[in-house]
Amino acid sequence: MSNSMDGVMQGRVQCPPQDSEAGYNLRVAFPDFPQVLQGWQSASRELLLKQRPAVDIAYGDQALQNLDFYRAPANNTPLLVFVHGGYWQGGDKADVGFIAAPYIQAGISVAVINYSLAPAARIEDMVVEVRNALRWLRDNAEHLSVNPRRISLMGHSAGGHLVTMMAASDEANHDLPVFEHVFGISGVYDVPPLVPSSINNALGLDAARAEALSPIAKAAPKTTRVHTFVGENETEQFHLQAAALAQSWGQAVVAHYSVPDTHHFTVLDLLGDPASIYSQTIVKAISN
Repeated sequence: MSNSMDGVMQGRVQCPPQDSEAGYNLRVAFPDFPQVLQGWQSASRELLLKQRPAVDIAYGDQALQNLDFYRAPANNTPLLVFVHGGYWQGGDKADVGFIAAPYIQAGISVAVINYSLAPAARIEDMVVEVRNALRWLRDNAEHLSVNPRRISLMGHSAGGHLVTMMAASDEANHDLPVFEHVFGISGVYDVPPLVPSSINNALGLDAARAEALSPIAKAAPKTTRVHTFVGENETEQFHLQAAALAQSWGQAVVAHYSVPDTHHFTVLDLLGDPASIYSQTIVKAISN
């Protein structure tokens, strides 16, 4: 990947329409995804049997408005909320529960949430659902034995988009908790560049909606500290997405990590590995 910043202009990602497919069609770019997913699912089943989390807790009345809660063995713990990827049209919390392992081991409770998917739901609906899940977690903090003033967010790919939407200084977020940290993993922060790609077939975005759904076009969070991660071997567009967020949100983005020898999917493995320096960095940030 080039270190050139030519693909970022005034805090926005530049992507010629003819390059959108190669930049954003990740199943084509990284054809080992099925094997990576099998590894995630296996590790998630193992953690499920070991930790016995509370699963399928409803935060709304629709089929996918639910979450799994991994409780750390302490009272009034910090809470990390994880939002899965899948380009807003796939993925499930059951596939990625393994991500909780380093954090519950360190005394941080973890909630892994589901949300409705395209084409049945619009991204605007998903944003509302994630807000509702966060309100539910805050309102039930005492029952869950978590500290509502120590909530951090983590999201992968589309989940990275959704958690940064929650952190943005936006009127719609006014009654959310103040998040301590947001960890965006290979996130889409500037949505218009992917509109010309086949990823948009199920999403049906036009230019105006893509702009309105771009965290990068909103005001930066005032106190939340934002950390971005990308796999070293990601497509150039995902490196540019993180660079543009750092440029647009300025001091809110306090750290960026390019994770060696990983791509868009395998980067998640290290963040769910207690022995990884990257998961340990997240634990240290949340615990301080």
